[in-house]
Amino acid sequence: MRTSRTIILTGTAIGLTFAAFSPGARANLLVDPGFEVNALTTYTNVLNNFVGYQGIWGVESATISGVDGGVTPAQGARMLRMTDDGLVATQAFQATDVTSYAALIDSGGATVNLSALLNAGPNVPAGVGGVTVRFFTAANWGSAIGAPVSGSLALDNLSGTWQTASVSTAIPVSTRWLITEVAFTNSTMLGNPGYVDAADLTVTPEPASLGLLCLGGLLLIRRRSVA
Repeated sequence: MRTSRTIILTGTAIGLTFAAFSPGARANLLVDPGFEVNALTTYTNVLNNFVGYQGIWGVESATISGVDGGVTPAQGARMLRMTDDGLVATQAFQATDVTSYAALIDSGGATVNLSALLNAGPNVPAGVGGVTVRFFTAANWGSAIGAPVSGSLALDNLSGTWQTASVSTAIPVSTRWLITEVAFTNSTMLGNPGYVDAADLTVTPEPASLGLLCLGGLLLIRRRSVA
């Protein structure tokens, strides 16, 4: 005699299923967001060749650092150490292809969320840093669309405090590439370095399916016959 057995997922398991698609689980589109793996390149390489340097941080004046000046990386063993380049701001950039989100973007329903942890170190009483996202219709600087959107932050001088600079905004229709920028205002840093770690770039909502949930909060995942 054979009987039919139904396996269901309930309670905590359902919660875990939803957690996989929660905001905290969104895919970070940046490559090496914590500056742990890749070597840096120049900002001109990134901005002049989105495709060739996609996923690589391009900097004006910066190095990868471990613990430095009393500042410990917020996560992992490394962070970005940015220094005065003699201009208004010192910046770092990364290009990201968002063509896979084209349908969502062109429907007018896409939002970009960008954040990074910043630290001005103990010798900067009133440093200013921030993040910026820029929009492009193609893989070149000349295809910019809309206006850049920035989120700036006044930084404290506590070496143990990492502060979050962030921005969230609608993505213009026809956008196919994003440029992420992190920066410090040089005049506020008084010749001292600024530090960046744990950058994060997401597009929401993500085009993912949660599957079929049946009434009563039960998820049917398998049915089999048992001898």
